[in-house]
Amino acid sequence: MQRKEVPFSRYPELKRFMETGEPVCVTFEIEEGNEKEEFRGSVPFQDAVPFRGAVPKEKVAGKGSEELPEKSGFLFCELVQKARMGEKFRISGQSCSPGDYVLGLSEKSPSEYYLKSGRYGNMQAAEKAALSLPRFKRKFCSVVIEPLSLNRGNFDVLILFLKPEKAMRIIQANAYSEGTRTVIDTMGAASICGDCTVLALEKGIGLSFGCKGSRKHSGYEDFEVPLGIAFEKVEEIEEGLSKLPGTTH
Repeated sequence: MQRKEVPFSRYPELKRFMETGEPVCVTFEIEEGNEKEEFRGSVPFQDAVPFRGAVPKEKVAGKGSEELPEKSGFLFCELVQKARMGEKFRISGQSCSPGDYVLGLSEKSPSEYYLKSGRYGNMQAAEKAALSLPRFKRKFCSVVIEPLSLNRGNFDVLILFLKPEKAMRIIQANAYSEGTRTVIDTMGAASICGDCTVLALEKGIGLSFGCKGSRKHSGYEDFEVPLGIAFEKVEEIEEGLSKLPGTTH
């Protein structure tokens, strides 16, 4: 699918919902033969800016002159939070073990980690929780994480951090055209990587209440709920928001 470039001003309703920072675009770059393509589009990625311009690079196996950033020392949720505040990243991996499992970078189940964290009462519960995590099913060579203002219109998921009333309005916008209910699927684990990225790609919208890791390490506010919207849903949501009646207090 060929995407047209979308300027930041094209989503004014979603933009104003973010009281601090701005929406974050996540783009998976997929190796297709000799071409590097975005997960849901066919526009090659160019001129990404790695973190602080200082991330070492390594050659991609079998790719000659192509280069790929190394694994980031930050967690995926930390990178999203930094991008919210204006930074841009291109990475080949991140530093959260459950996040690696969710993003398809590792086959190691986080069940033991979950049990040791005290979040589940026994190994059976921890294993069931791990098996229920959404997982990215395609191999990718890199991920671009950037604020919407730096994106050229091609992304896979848009992540926002919202007050509950604003999240409600996005759910209402999703129902505006066809009266569709939004099913909330979460368990307080793998929030940003799982609920708001992978699950959003699968379902169109991923609404979360956060997880211990993302709230602890990335530091979004207690009153904020993260929400992910797949690229194919963004314009529908934007249009719905522009037509909804305002919320009265």
